[in-house]
Amino acid sequence: LGFAALEAGLDLILSLGVPQIFEHVTAYLDALEPQLLARGFKSLRGKDESARSGILSLVPPAGHDAASLRAKLLARGIVCGTPDGLLRFSPHWPNALSEVALITAELDALLAQR
Repeated sequence: LGFAALEAGLDLILSLGVPQIFEHVTAYLDALEPQLLARGFKSLRGKDESARSGILSLVPPAGHDAASLRAKLLARGIVCGTPDGLLRFSPHWPNALSEVALITAELDALLAQR
């Protein structure tokens, strides 16, 4: 059963195309990153586009910590990670670009709570 599920998942990814998935993820992060920079986050994303991954790692603004922001975002249905004290977004093919506005609106509310 596990192998059948794995094969179905791989078939879907291959039908979409790995380069197209990466292009979509890059566009998502390209839209999200400047919004978060404008809110005081510091991005650790590589400047060289050819060396980027599908993950956006951020240092939260002063007075906020990644673990607390993650927990509050998760409570609002926004999934992100916090390994090593950074706030990390790692979208994939099902994530819609329209989610960027939702993330920024929720972060605006959370950052205003201080």
